[in-house]
Amino acid sequence: MSESVISVRDLSKRFKLYRSPWDRMLEWITGGRVMRHEAFWALQGINLEVARGECVGLIGVNGAGKSTLLKILSRALYPTSGQFDVRGRLVSLLELGTGFHPELTGRQNIFQSARLLGFPEQDVRARLPAILQFAGIGEFVDQPVKHYSSGMFVRLAFSLFAHLDPDVYIVDEALSVGDVFFQQKCFERFRELRRQGCTILLVSHEMEAITHLCDRAILLHGGKCVSEGDARSVVHDYFALMGQSGEPAVTQSPARETSVGDRHGQPPPLVPVAVQRALASAPPGTHAEKGTGQSEIVGFAISDSEGSLAWTTPSGGTLHFWYLVQARDRIDDLNVGIHFYDRRGILVFAVGTFNRGITLPVLAPGGRALCVLSVTLAVQPGEYTLLPQVGGLTGGSPEPGLLHDRLESVPPIVVIRRSSIGPAPFYGLVDLPTHVAWTEDV
Repeated sequence: MSESVISVRDLSKRFKLYRSPWDRMLEWITGGRVMRHEAFWALQGINLEVARGECVGLIGVNGAGKSTLLKILSRALYPTSGQFDVRGRLVSLLELGTGFHPELTGRQNIFQSARLLGFPEQDVRARLPAILQFAGIGEFVDQPVKHYSSGMFVRLAFSLFAHLDPDVYIVDEALSVGDVFFQQKCFERFRELRRQGCTILLVSHEMEAITHLCDRAILLHGGKCVSEGDARSVVHDYFALMGQSGEPAVTQSPARETSVGDRHGQPPPLVPVAVQRALASAPPGTHAEKGTGQSEIVGFAISDSEGSLAWTTPSGGTLHFWYLVQARDRIDDLNVGIHFYDRRGILVFAVGTFNRGITLPVLAPGGRALCVLSVTLAVQPGEYTLLPQVGGLTGGSPEPGLLHDRLESVPPIVVIRRSSIGPAPFYGLVDLPTHVAWTEDV
């Protein structure tokens, strides 16, 4: 059995709640003979063992006791009763940027914070290039942090904590910092730490993060442990506790639009004027270094169903992704596709003309083709990055064939919540087509 790195035994934490400061003073003056407080038990009888290299998620509604438990393990609070033990060097990401001095530069704060955490200066110097590259704040690292935007501040703080490589990480909602691209870097960094054998205790309200990052999970409710085990099972218990699993799921997703053009590659309909202008300009993002270059995406645009350029759609809405592809060599098996990733870097959906059984026309050297993929984004609201790409059907990568060209660092698309009254139409990552039938019991 693996060695326990975090051990919690019958741990409880009580807070005294006073109606006013005068009640607190009266109780203090009388030495406790006059009781003016109400006892609030934030934690009651918690038992927990975390093995070395394990990633455990703590979930629960606000006020369940999650942050209180993490603060006790970080020794920011002390329990009322019970015992706990954390073996090895610990870094806590409870309050990103705690200890940063506004008058010091980012570089100076890196060394000062690491020193306060007990990390030798030579170790920090060795990791400094990786920290700065990960943060991506450029020359601002030598400016006082009081001039930083809030985004730059948390990026630098997270980068520091993510590269200290302690034995135990304690994390409370730290993976929601920065923009969608930085969040994907954060999730990939935590996956890397897991591969290196780091022990992680993670609190998050993002259930997808819990199921994808954690080996197991613990559900707290009212300061007590009410469920423990496999992450997916505990997340299910969380939704059941919230009453979500009993809500009706009677809505059906809008019918998915087929890709423009039939299986024989008929030309697309009239191209909207706004799309024509966008396709005449350089495509957004950058071309990937990988790829044979046999064909290239020379124009790319996104439009809504009204023909206007759009990077936002309601959940369940359809966006049209327009590709202007130019061949450098003769292309007999052109495959046009796109990948969508959520902010954790998890592939949500990928599709290509080959998957849909569509045959695109043969392109002669210098020839061009215009293709549009129409995708109904029946997903949870949020930001999604995309990778538009073109390739062939021979070779080994990417599936199912050889990559010619791919656009990277394209701005994310934003899916917003549908305007509706009543319960959310679905829970989870995607809205699957659902049909409900019923009859009276006769």
